[in-house]
Amino acid sequence: MCALTIHNNILYADETEGVFAGADEIVVTSSYIDTKLSDLDDPIHILSGSDTAFDTTSSLGESLDNLLGVQSSDFGSAVGHPIIRGLSGNRVKIMNNGKTLRDVSTIGDDHMNEVDLNDIQQIEIVRGPSSLLYSSGTVGGIVNIIDNTIAKEDFKDAKLNFGLESQSVNDGETGSISYQNNFGGFNISLAYKDSQFDNYDIPNGAIIHMEEEHHDEDEHHDEEEHHDEEEHHDKEEHHDEE
Repeated sequence: MCALTIHNNILYADETEGVFAGADEIVVTSSYIDTKLSDLDDPIHILSGSDTAFDTTSSLGESLDNLLGVQSSDFGSAVGHPIIRGLSGNRVKIMNNGKTLRDVSTIGDDHMNEVDLNDIQQIEIVRGPSSLLYSSGTVGGIVNIIDNTIAKEDFKDAKLNFGLESQSVNDGETGSISYQNNFGGFNISLAYKDSQFDNYDIPNGAIIHMEEEHHDEDEHHDEEEHHDEEEHHDKEEHHDEE
C-alpha cells in the first residue's frame, strides 16, 4: 500500500505540472506611463556647503529657512530648530555624517543644536514621509549634516575661511576659522568655532526676576509658616491645660 500511495502522488504531480505549463504569461504593471526609476523625483534635497560658507546665521534652522516647506523655530538668532512641513521635535531627526545627534536640543526647542556649520560638505534634507526610507520614527523629515571629517575626494586647492559675528541684543560674539588642503595625497581639514552669548537686553520698565530674590522670598515664606505652626501649637497646649 505504501508503494501505491507514492505512485499516486507522483502521478498527481505530473498532472499538476502539465496544467500550469500551458498557462499564459501575466504581466503586472503599476502605471500606464512607462517611467524609469532614475526619472522619479528624488526626495533628498542637497544644499552645498559653499551655499552656507558665507551665511552669517548662527542656527541650523535659519540656514534652512529659505527652503520650501522648511521653517525655523523662533527662539532667537542663536537657537533655531528646523520645522519641516509643520513638524518638529522628535519627528524631525538631526544627523551628523549619518549618525543621530544626541545633544541638549532634544530636551527642548529653546536649546541650540551642537552642529558646526563652519566646515561642511553639504546638508541633506528629506521632507515628509519619504524620510522613513532612511530612518524610523521620523515622519517629519531628516536633516543630515556632512562635514569634511572624511572627504569624498581629494582637496584640489587650499581654502581658508574665517568669520566674525556680533549681536547687540545679547552682547553675543562668534568667531570661526577653517582650513583645508592636500599634502602628498593626504587631506588636511581643520575647523574651529567659538560662540559667547549673554542674556537678552530688554526694554526699560520690564521686571527682572532674580534667583536670589526668589530664594529670599521662599525663606521668608518658610519662616512665616514655621511661626504660624508654633503659635498654633502653643494655643493647642494652652487649651489642653485649661
